[in-house]
Amino acid sequence: MSLQFEAVTPHLWTAKCRGYAMNTGILHDAGHAALIDPALLPDEVEDIAAFCEALQLKVETVVITHHHWDHLLGAARFRGAYVVAHQAYIAQTALDLEQTRRSIRRCYEAEGVAPAVPFDPPMPDQTVDHIIGLTIGGVHVRLFHTPGHARDHLSVYDPDAACLWAGDLLSDLEIPFVSDRLDAFERTLGMFAAMEVHLLVPGHGNVTRDPAEIRRRIEADRSYLSELRTGVEAVVLVGGTAQAAVAACADMVFRNPGENAESHVMNVEQAFLECGGSASAGVPLGWSREL
Repeated sequence: MSLQFEAVTPHLWTAKCRGYAMNTGILHDAGHAALIDPALLPDEVEDIAAFCEALQLKVETVVITHHHWDHLLGAARFRGAYVVAHQAYIAQTALDLEQTRRSIRRCYEAEGVAPAVPFDPPMPDQTVDHIIGLTIGGVHVRLFHTPGHARDHLSVYDPDAACLWAGDLLSDLEIPFVSDRLDAFERTLGMFAAMEVHLLVPGHGNVTRDPAEIRRRIEADRSYLSELRTGVEAVVLVGGTAQAAVAACADMVFRNPGENAESHVMNVEQAFLECGGSASAGVPLGWSREL
C-alpha cells in the first residue's frame, strides 16, 4: 500500500498522494464513510478502497471539492456512492473537459500509467449552492462554497473538531492560485479568518493543528492578495498594460518563489483583467494560459 493513512481526528483519516503533495480524506463513523477527493493515481485509489474495506467502512458518499482534474480521478471507483459537488461543477467540468483530459494524460504518461480513454468526469447526485450539512453515521459536517480558486470550490468543516478541509486553499507550499476571481478569493479568506479552526487540512501541502501556523497561512494569503490588488489597480488606473502590471508586482514576496513564480504571473494577469485592464485580441492572459 503506497498511501499512508493518518488519523487526524477520531473521524478523519488523511493520506498524502505521491504527486502534487495532494491530500485525500476519509470521514467515517460507525461503519459509514465519506471520501474527500479520492485520488490521485489508480493504485492510490485502490489503496483507499482497500483501507476502507479493511476497516469495514462502507463508502456512501464522495465529496468533490472542485472540478480541477486532480480532484476527479478516484470517484468513479466507488460505484454506488453518492457524489456531492457544487452546483457550478457541471458547467465547469464541461467548459474545461479537454484541458482535464490533457492534464490526466500527461500525469499518467509521466507515471507510466495507461489512461482510460476518454476520461469522463463523475457527475454529482447532489449539488451545493451555498452550504449544506452532510451526516456520516453520527458525525455532522458542513460543505460550504469557497470560491476564488475555482468557481465551484467547496470546503468541509467539522464543527465538533473545528477541523477545516480547505480544498485548494491555505497551502503551505503554494500561493493562492487565483484561477477564478480575486474578489471571491478575498471574501473566502475573510470568512476563514472569522472561523474557529483548530485543525487545517489543505488540498495540497501539510496538515497543521498549530494555531499560529493556521493564522500565518490565512494572513499571508490575505496580505498577498491585497498587495496583488493594489499593484494591479494602480497600473489599470493609468491605462497600463498587462506586462506593466507584471512588472509592478515583480518584487512581491511570496512562499516558495521558485515553484510559484509562473503562478504569480498568471495571478497578476488574471487580476489585471478582473480589474478592468485591456488585453490584445487573441493573446491569452491569466490562468487561461493553462488551457
